[in-house]
Amino acid sequence: MAVALESARPAAAAVARPMIEVDRLTKAFYDSEGDRVTVAVSDFSFSVAQGEFVCIVGPSGCGKTTVLRVLADLEQQLSGDVKLHSAMPPAMVFQEASVLPWLTVSENIALPLSLKGVPRAQQDARVGELLALTGLGDFARARPHQLSGGMKQRVSVARALAEDREILLMDEPFGALDEQTRLVLQQELLRIWGATRKTVVFITHSVDEALTLADRVLVMSPRPGRLVAELTVPFERPRDVVEMRRDKRFWDMTYEVWNLLAAPGEV
Repeated sequence: MAVALESARPAAAAVARPMIEVDRLTKAFYDSEGDRVTVAVSDFSFSVAQGEFVCIVGPSGCGKTTVLRVLADLEQQLSGDVKLHSAMPPAMVFQEASVLPWLTVSENIALPLSLKGVPRAQQDARVGELLALTGLGDFARARPHQLSGGMKQRVSVARALAEDREILLMDEPFGALDEQTRLVLQQELLRIWGATRKTVVFITHSVDEALTLADRVLVMSPRPGRLVAELTVPFERPRDVVEMRRDKRFWDMTYEVWNLLAAPGEV
């Protein structure tokens, strides 16, 4: 069963209902002989409102990335319903920066537009906007080998935004980076999200990263992944990633989420 995309909808409906609806999603994988089943995700339900930023956390192997791949229509669910109330498929940013080494930063960002035959003048205008938005203006002609890991991920984010899709899926995009770079990019992502108000589903192993970025945090159990808890993050926006860590509520919530992750027997 493929992910259901809407072809069109009245503008009022976009405000009145969620952008993403997942109802009792179950996903299983079979071995090479097709007779052994591993259930990755079981009876998992959630929704994401238009313009909302939702993070999913859980133990390794709990099915977080599987959920994201189902939303991106890269995997098919075994059962359950997945609806995206958008005329366009979601854009996706992967854990490893997926920049093409033979292209410049500008060419990497423009790639989705180029593949669709968008006129060059429109490509250049859009790339210029995204270079400014992501702070890459001085590196437009640079190639990936000249960039740091964090800058490569900025390029990946900019390229995901190129077609201005409403839904952005992010699979541990900062997971391979050092802590200082992660904090810098978290702040940058908050700024970019504030400017674009995309509907975001963000996968992370980092509890404090989830609390820094999200409006809501979904906590998953060990495999097969189920919803353990759904927490509303109380911090006002705009947020400062350093100042947040001075707030006692931040560490209280961190403790709460870690307790949920450490208590699989309660699922």
